[in-house]
Amino acid sequence: MLKMITSLYPTPVPIVMPSIVHGGLRYIQTRHAIYCKNCNLTIESKSIHDFKWCQCGSVGVDGGICDGNTILGKLEDMEPRSMYCAYVNKKKFWLPQEVIEQQFSLLNNKVNAIL
Repeated sequence: MLKMITSLYPTPVPIVMPSIVHGGLRYIQTRHAIYCKNCNLTIESKSIHDFKWCQCGSVGVDGGICDGNTILGKLEDMEPRSMYCAYVNKKKFWLPQEVIEQQFSLLNNKVNAIL
């Protein structure tokens, strides 16, 4: 299967962001989803073996909210739609979308440096 993906996408880089540390709190991923800029579709993986491609085949998600979940495709073709939550004294604190986008952008820069 990986050979097929490799032939479709010259640089398939799996992206993993199961948790984010921000403001001294570790936010755990509660939703694993991305938005495809090409076909304007949000796709979500809900369990460990729930692999999905967008309609145009540019981006894909797999793994639900389990460790090792991945995003496939070119980072410039997608926007993060995952959600992250921290629990403190039985209260939920949701990570703002702009922080998630900032972390995604930092990850994009690291991937581009490798390629």
